[in-house]
Amino acid sequence: MSFLRNNIIFLFFLLILSLIILALLFFKPRGEVFIDTDNTDIAKIEVKGFRMYQIKENVTDTIIVGNQAIQYRDHEIFNNILISRFLENGQFEDVRASRVYRKQDIYRFINGVDYKKSDGMSFVSQTGVLNLKTEVFNGKGDFELKNSQGVVNGIDIVYDKKKEIVKAKKIKSKIRLD
Repeated sequence: MSFLRNNIIFLFFLLILSLIILALLFFKPRGEVFIDTDNTDIAKIEVKGFRMYQIKENVTDTIIVGNQAIQYRDHEIFNNILISRFLENGQFEDVRASRVYRKQDIYRFINGVDYKKSDGMSFVSQTGVLNLKTEVFNGKGDFELKNSQGVVNGIDIVYDKKKEIVKAKKIKSKIRLD
């Protein structure tokens, strides 16, 4: 009994230590703070009324202005955006869209896209997908393409910017003859 009286504090801390060791051995770690229990993706960040700048070689290369941007684990969604890019040849291009889904280098224009280039070429498409690596836009649905030579209407436009090729189905055009 004298051992217990003299070492009661020591035994108290020994009991605490043994409980901590048992807890570490038998309890599993929880993992992430936010557990996805119903397979819904929780937004990591949401920004409203934003302006982003991309700088390449000490020059502002791209400006993105929008009403809302939401970033999830593996994709982003932009609402009411204008993307302005400055091209190598001194020209610029603008892409305007009401809703864009971006995953890596693939941009899906859900509610239409309005593309304008400073040389006068522009087109509007109902929906479409832009692969930024290949710089190919695949439109779905009706489109209208305009340039200094006339107006072209049709469906399912494919615009390859690198090769400067435009393809489409059911083409109707009005060509200006000078």
